[in-house]
Amino acid sequence: MDRETLFNSINQKLAANDIDGAIDLAEVAVALGESHPTLFNLCAHRLETQGDFEGSLKLLDQAHQLAPKDASILNAIGQSWLKQAAPRNALRAFAAALTYEPNFPPAHHGAGLALRALGDVAEARTAQMRAAQLDPNYPDPRGALAILALHERKWDEARAHAEAALRLDPTEPAAFLVLATLEGEAGHHEAVAKMIAEGINRPNIAPLQRAALDRLHGDALDALGRYDEAFAAYSDGAAILRAIYAPQHAGEGDEAALDLANRIRREFDQDIKAFPAPHTAAARPEVNHVFLVGFPRSGTTLLEQILASHPQVVALEEKPTLNPEITEFFLDQDSLSGLMNLSEAEIETRVAAYWARIADYGIDVAGKTFVDKQPSMTLYLPLIAKLFPKAKIIFARRDPRDVVLSCFRRGFEMNRTTYDFADLERLSAYYAATMDLAEVYFETLPLTFHVHSHEAMIADFDGQIAKLCEAIGLDFDENMRNFVETAKQRDIRTPSAGQVVQGLNASGVGYWRNYERHMGPAIEILQPWINKYGYA
Repeated sequence: MDRETLFNSINQKLAANDIDGAIDLAEVAVALGESHPTLFNLCAHRLETQGDFEGSLKLLDQAHQLAPKDASILNAIGQSWLKQAAPRNALRAFAAALTYEPNFPPAHHGAGLALRALGDVAEARTAQMRAAQLDPNYPDPRGALAILALHERKWDEARAHAEAALRLDPTEPAAFLVLATLEGEAGHHEAVAKMIAEGINRPNIAPLQRAALDRLHGDALDALGRYDEAFAAYSDGAAILRAIYAPQHAGEGDEAALDLANRIRREFDQDIKAFPAPHTAAARPEVNHVFLVGFPRSGTTLLEQILASHPQVVALEEKPTLNPEITEFFLDQDSLSGLMNLSEAEIETRVAAYWARIADYGIDVAGKTFVDKQPSMTLYLPLIAKLFPKAKIIFARRDPRDVVLSCFRRGFEMNRTTYDFADLERLSAYYAATMDLAEVYFETLPLTFHVHSHEAMIADFDGQIAKLCEAIGLDFDENMRNFVETAKQRDIRTPSAGQVVQGLNASGVGYWRNYERHMGPAIEILQPWINKYGYA
């Protein structure tokens, strides 16, 4: 077959939507020494679908070198980065594509996906709306808009966008995910399990979408009492996430959550023989400052809503209020000593920066009890002790088995901490290492701690919340019983949002028993803490 005939055949197959046939011919052409951006792009597509992102990007780079202004190639590069959970790289590629072709709908759609992954929801929506306007027959932006509405709990809007996408393409993955989620929210668990079982292996479903569908499938099977199948679905989704995010969190030199906790313990033992006396720099006397810590899925979101229902309390949910200091003093090796040696002038500067960040979030703390909810701050309690020695610490505690199982089952944004949540044994070891550090901190840090038991509160709400209020300098207020209404009015961005608005119930207490046969190694790791906390 001569070159002209070969390219004509490839174009005919593309026109007939025979993508595999076109790729077969492209692979033959490349093997014979042909060098053309379309050929490289086609071959890269197959490698990408096979999960070989490195090989795919190498071919796309060759295509880009041959055609640097080709928007479709830049778009393919962006899509490849998206599937590797690298949205910043993806956004650069999509922006370059739009530089050369400003009205290219796929690049607007891709940019929207990257922006959403980076947390810029408003710009993500703008990009998706632009893509849909440019090509009304393009289903993917409609699916993306459905996802955005879903995360804002705008059910009707999510359904409308999803149905619009499916009218254009009955297999559009994002719309499929949204409709399955809505069916689950409506309690139609049998229908969801059937939907996902029949559709999850469609070739157009990207790995991150597959992981989300696995988790949704697990939830449906769990609601049906099919716990063995549910655990298998959760495990499948977790394995996908670990594979996708491994280059970011499991490479040489990367420090995931368990490794970080173990290192902090070593450095604390080596460097901190006695914690320095509290500083005397001026505090904010008009603020009753409280940190809510513990471990994710220990009931901190529920407790925050209860506290926020008090008329004298303002609460902030898991915002990065101390990230610069955490990075400087904990995430860098051998940096804890720098925290210990801060001068009072440096402390004043950092404390002022903290309160400036709080103000930037629109929170007025003057004359109030201010609750900064940071479950993962447990590792970094020496930072609070150094900067805010007069702050009160609420330490949320729940049965370790329920905590670990819930972290494994729920969907978190991936970072160095939550990467370990996708491996049940490493998650359990991380929990144990965190609690080990907490015990050291209880003994050595000049802070006021109140340990709050989730199960005790479920059994005696008024009694336990009254004790909590006394510990942090508040009077119990009957409005705290109305936390469901508070939760409905607040923008809760944690995986606990759905449970909190259901009110107080004991359904999650001892839930681990449904998965006991699958949690053997995890329970063995957790057993010392199960015993210590009285859950044996």
